[in-house]
Amino acid sequence: MLVTGYDDRTGQGYVVRTGSDLAAGDPEEGTREITHEGVTVLLTDGLALLLDDALAHRPVTRLGWGGPEVPLTLDDHTLLAWLNESVGGVVTVSNDPGPDPRTT
Repeated sequence: MLVTGYDDRTGQGYVVRTGSDLAAGDPEEGTREITHEGVTVLLTDGLALLLDDALAHRPVTRLGWGGPEVPLTLDDHTLLAWLNESVGGVVTVSNDPGPDPRTT
């Protein structure tokens, strides 16, 4: 999955790469890999700081507006929910994982 977005709170654009999109290119300057529970993602530095903080201090996210809180993991569905519900500003999603089976 490849996600681009813009965090209005920090005034920064962001990029997230997971799965096959993670392996598609070399890490670029200004990006950092984060590994949690055996899953690695590549994020722009500002977003990596937010994710590190969330994993350390509030490792949950909502699956949707008013939806249930679930543990924050780096699987595509949960990471996309965290971006939408906690960070905001998602602009594009390539290789979208589709509907989260936990919300149907």
